[in-house]
Amino acid sequence: KFDDFEKDMISKEVRIRELTILAEKLKVEHYSEYEMIREMIERLNQKWKNLVVMSEQRKENLDNAQEIQRFHRDADDTKAWISEKDTALSTSDYGRDLASVQALQRKHEVLERDLAALEEKVRELNVEAAKLTSS
Repeated sequence: KFDDFEKDMISKEVRIRELTILAEKLKVEHYSEYEMIREMIERLNQKWKNLVVMSEQRKENLDNAQEIQRFHRDADDTKAWISEKDTALSTSDYGRDLASVQALQRKHEVLERDLAALEEKVRELNVEAAKLTSS
């Protein structure tokens, strides 16, 4: 939606430039009315500049909101992953024979690798949180 607005802004900017050029041509042809035309063009250009500033601020705010929402999504995914690993580690099954113990050890090794990856994700989230809170 905002992308469409930005495209529209570009097309309107061309139109404002055209009006400014036309006003300068009218200066020669209709000098008596030029002062009124010049004032109108100045007001138009000032309003345009204000709109451009507001548009840039809006874009920055939307970009920031997107970063925050992405952070929340990643944090929620990470919390779900932690909960899943917590459940897997909370089992009281230690095997009934050698084969089942070895199978559980292999599962545990996979869990340890997953936890290492999870630790890295938590570090990344901490860095991102620090960046978001400082800006």
